[in-house]
Amino acid sequence: MVKKVLFLDIDGVLQPGSYQKRFKHIDEMDVLYKELFDKYGIDYSPYFKYDVAAVYYDWDKESLQELRRILDTTGAKIVISSDWRQSKPIECLRNFFRIYDMADYVVDYTPDFDYKTYKEIQQSEERYKDIHEWRCIEILEYLKAHPEIEKWAAIDDLPLNRYLNNAVLTSSYKLVKVDADKCIEILGVAD
Repeated sequence: MVKKVLFLDIDGVLQPGSYQKRFKHIDEMDVLYKELFDKYGIDYSPYFKYDVAAVYYDWDKESLQELRRILDTTGAKIVISSDWRQSKPIECLRNFFRIYDMADYVVDYTPDFDYKTYKEIQQSEERYKDIHEWRCIEILEYLKAHPEIEKWAAIDDLPLNRYLNNAVLTSSYKLVKVDADKCIEILGVAD
């Protein structure tokens, strides 16, 4: 049973918007697929090559170290709240994190509401009426469906902190030490 979670955005947290190295390596993807298969025994070739290249070449290594520090310090698990969840099954996302030996941290992702569902939920719950970031409502609905969660934080480059006290806005369009420290403060040290 997961008691602590970190709701994780990817773009603007692990992947700075300015990082576009993947496009220089697209012609090398067959070599990368072989390297990943040899290392992990996983065939990454069925995945969209631009996603695999982004994970491998564009995810910021220092941000990944800070993410690992959050998870190891707090004992939290990852629930993906990023748009990356929209077209990828959880096993795909785990395999992306496997490249950085963090697959076991990824346990789930938040619901992905379409506009009609979002508006219906927003109108049906008084506490949601002034929340204008869909991701906030998706996180709150996830928490409602998982009452076993005792502590949580959300890290995002969207200003979720306007609506959620436990949200941390990245300060440099990527996860840096000060952001990780805030997440650790919210989640607390592992038991």
